Amino acid sequence: MSDKKQKPKPKTSHYFEYAALRVVEFAVNLTPRRLALAMGGLVGGMLCLFGVHRRVVQRNFDHVGLWDKGAADKIIRGLYRNMGRYAVDFLRCGKLPPYRVNGYDIYTRAGGKGKGVIIVLAHFGNWELLASVWGKQVNDLNVVAKPMANPLVEGWLFKKRSALGVSTIYTDSALRGMLAVLKRNGVAAILIDQNIWLMGTPVPFLGKPAYTVRTVAGLIRKTGAAAVPMYAIMGRDGRYDIDFFEAEPPPAPDGADGDSEAAIMAILTQHNDILSRWVMKYPEHWFGWFHGRFGGFVDYRRQAG
Repeated sequence: MSDKKQKPKPKTSHYFEYAALRVVEFAVNLTPRRLALAMGGLVGGMLCLFGVHRRVVQRNFDHVGLWDKGAADKIIRGLYRNMGRYAVDFLRCGKLPPYRVNGYDIYTRAGGKGKGVIIVLAHFGNWELLASVWGKQVNDLNVVAKPMANPLVEGWLFKKRSALGVSTIYTDSALRGMLAVLKRNGVAAILIDQNIWLMGTPVPFLGKPAYTVRTVAGLIRKTGAAAVPMYAIMGRDGRYDIDFFEAEPPPAPDGADGDSEAAIMAILTQHNDILSRWVMKYPEHWFGWFHGRFGGFVDYRRQAG
């Protein structure tokens, strides 16, 4: 018998979802980008008006308590509009939006160490733009991804990334796959603000504890790989800023060895601090507001009040 996993069989609803996706993709690619962005923002605004996922978003804003109601409502409206605008660029095929890069030397220095690079991402801005911009330029670029519930959409996304020269590492084999990439001095990109509920380690994020995946911190301690946080955010004019950030591992606590819990915690805290600064500066660009990011500390079943 073969050990190869069987692909899940699509449900009837999956075919309708996939057909709708391809129709929207076709329409987006026929429409001039400026007009498509405006339409995407309008659709996002309508989703906000109709309250789609609004309860979870509101619970997250109430939990972190960083903005008063008036400011939070304004941010939330911008968040929904941005969701529609980013979706437009994600669906455009082979058409790169205008962008400028800041801090690329941080990435080149990290790669020059010869121990592999971990690109630290969040659900912030257009994280998929990394593949479009550098997929065929960066040698051995890999992304860690959770399979979509719809196998037809997952196949579409897999082909989209592969056409850009990007390999996919699925989350059920993330540790093994990333370790192999780093050993050959490759590049692995991973979203570290996943909703993992009671797994991982509680680490402050936006001033509140949030269970945080340990994979990146553990690999840095084990392999000496460099971590480079980055984001790509869209300005009002439609142009992207792609920014790279320094993230040298913090000094190990006194008396701690390379595998110590204290050393792992220091890296986790450093990365969450970086992401927190991004969100504080551009809160309407973090799509983690739609997720149960603070699961285990927030009851998302309760109605926001």
